[in-house]
Amino acid sequence: MTRATTPRPTAASARSRRPAAKPAAAPAAAVSTSSALQSAFPPVDALGDQWFVIPDLSWEKYIAVSDAIVERPGLRMIYNEGRLTLLTESRKHGWYGERFPFLIWSLAQELNMTWEDSGSATYRKEEKQGGVEGDKTYYFGEHAELMRGSKDIDLASQPPPDLAIEVEVSHSADDAVLVWGRLGVAEVWRFDPIAFECSFWKRRRNGTYGRIKHSLAFPMLTPDDVVDQMRLADELGAARWVAQLVNWVRTVIVPRTAGGNR
Repeated sequence: MTRATTPRPTAASARSRRPAAKPAAAPAAAVSTSSALQSAFPPVDALGDQWFVIPDLSWEKYIAVSDAIVERPGLRMIYNEGRLTLLTESRKHGWYGERFPFLIWSLAQELNMTWEDSGSATYRKEEKQGGVEGDKTYYFGEHAELMRGSKDIDLASQPPPDLAIEVEVSHSADDAVLVWGRLGVAEVWRFDPIAFECSFWKRRRNGTYGRIKHSLAFPMLTPDDVVDQMRLADELGAARWVAQLVNWVRTVIVPRTAGGNR
């Protein structure tokens, strides 16, 4: 249970065992190339992810870094009021992250929902002093219609995503969640594949999040459903798991729309 006064919801208690990120002094110049950053990451930790924190970085330098390495696969950046975290993914992180598009597609397809995905696109806004790239992000309904196709992201004229999904292996998503709240994202899912825990979070008016029992986007879906399917994906492997998803949605999830939430 979260406390209403806590602005930074945490995921699993198991994360307390994980190593802390290693801060470093902000670069003297703008740190404008990916090669300059490759040597900055600490050694891979026991769980496989790598992350590196640059404190006291101006918005202008963050933009320079972000624009310089925009095409580097597997690198995520989270900018939160001067603190820049650079994160690379282990296979475990990426593997579970890639299960969610199949899950979302199956749910939306069988529930006749309009949707658009934006993957790990960068969302940033100077007046909010925040920038973030989620593991997966989605638009639904009217927002999906507005964001139809391969449009570039511009929060000055476009809505934030309706759902952001964060996979937490060795690095907490706390900073990312804070930024999502400031950018106006209505719902965040946090999934920890080490502890096999999932939680759904709804944005409050003040930009913080409170934990909820059912998804806003899919009101018949619970965090336990997500955990069960991620466990099954691990047991069956990707291909066999995907093959059973539509039937699971039809036989388990769809009937709840008539019979009420579990």
